[in-house]
Amino acid sequence: MPTFNFKILTPNRMALDAAVTSIVVPGEAGYLGALANHAPLITTLAPGKLKVTFEGRNESWYLIGGGILKILHNEAVLLTESIEETTE
Repeated sequence: MPTFNFKILTPNRMALDAAVTSIVVPGEAGYLGALANHAPLITTLAPGKLKVTFEGRNESWYLIGGGILKILHNEAVLLTESIEETTE
């Protein structure tokens, strides 16, 4: 499956910088998924669970404190105040 670059930034650090196959984020109006070659997008995010799928179908789950997601040119950047790894 094709990948795209995904970065998660907080005010204190870069929490993630990896090639991923998909993400599912908590949008203000509901959950939103993105794959490689997604259309350009800027949206606000609500606090909630973030699912990141890496190559090989390995998944990681995070709790985020809301934020902003930008997708452009096969790269997604998530800006958030807080993030911590969690379980499904």
